[in-house]
Amino acid sequence: MKKICIIRLGNFVEGLIEVITLGWGYEIAGYIAWKFFKTHDCGCSRRRDWLNKIVGCEEKGIEL
Repeated sequence: MKKICIIRLGNFVEGLIEVITLGWGYEIAGYIAWKFFKTHDCGCSRRRDWLNKIVGCEEKGIEL
């Protein structure tokens, strides 16, 4: 059964984080990732893709 994409949950959460942090979401996440976990990747894209996949809104590449 194919899920119908009603709302992209990952994009919604990403937008909400950007509003709450006044546009500093990626910078804050990057700082926390480096300071506490010693990694350059904050995992923001993976989280967005994972949440979108849960509700059936998978990102597809450009089809020619």
